[in-house]
Amino acid sequence: MVQFYTFLLLVLAPLFPTSALAQTFKPDPGNFPVKGDGDFAGGIFSLSLSDLGKYTTGGSGPTPEAPSGAGTKTSGSGPYPARMLTDSTLPGHTIFAPKAIPAGNLSMPFIAWGNGACTLNSGTYENLLVEIASYGYVIAADGTPTGSSGTSSQSKVQDMRDSLDWAFAGKAAKYGNIDLTKVTTAGHSCGGLEAMSTAYHDARVKRIMMFNIAIFQDDRRYLLAEIKVPVAYLIGGKTDMGYSTSAKDYALLNAGLPKLRVNLETGHGGTFSATNGGKQGKAAVNYLEWQWRDNATAKAYILNGGLVKDNWVVEQANW
Repeated sequence: MVQFYTFLLLVLAPLFPTSALAQTFKPDPGNFPVKGDGDFAGGIFSLSLSDLGKYTTGGSGPTPEAPSGAGTKTSGSGPYPARMLTDSTLPGHTIFAPKAIPAGNLSMPFIAWGNGACTLNSGTYENLLVEIASYGYVIAADGTPTGSSGTSSQSKVQDMRDSLDWAFAGKAAKYGNIDLTKVTTAGHSCGGLEAMSTAYHDARVKRIMMFNIAIFQDDRRYLLAEIKVPVAYLIGGKTDMGYSTSAKDYALLNAGLPKLRVNLETGHGGTFSATNGGKQGKAAVNYLEWQWRDNATAKAYILNGGLVKDNWVVEQANW
């Protein structure tokens, strides 16, 4: 029931006329929109409520890796105890950052995050995002810690772009030495589609992380030709709606583009609610530490069997 409810919430948004969709998103490789914005949650890689029923995906069955309940809230397992807070200089968002500026002028990558169903409640992902922040990252998430979980008001591409604009304006510097050459957009479900839409034609974004999601519509996959940075898919196995769609996207990414697709049998809900974000938190930290700090141990965890020992099924190429 929880998975079904999550699916219904995935990208519920204001109705967008089918005729307008057809006009804007013709499957023509020469017809690339300038920006990734859309008139509905998730941007150009997402879909409207009127089209949602056409793309029901995901199977049924056991999800042995799904958390049995909410985990303990911590300051993360990393060397820089972190917290969730709001910042008046970025209204309508939540910041996840170390509690104190890391010593030694540590270079801190920046992440812009989108929530599942493109809701405005970032507190749902506190365990995961505090965990990542505790390794020396600053994250700006759409919505507030106790914001709306409904779909009457949802985040859009501009909300995530606001996070990027905020960081690039120097307003994240109060949290440490932000390295704006190391920027990731990431998100769960509709928030993942928003992350890809935000990265589309935005050279500031250097990595994309898709949690439990990929493009629904076959006739929109031509847009992947404009994705020029590495993409990582962390998917919830065969019962996850992102399972078959991520396989299609992974295969169609530009030739030679570094890419990662890993599956853990969690279903669509992932392990976000587990202590420190569970196995998705561990995988995300190791991927980011490999990518942004060239950490050899983290790289080995991703590519040389660590994920497999944690029951992930791994596909990777071009690293």
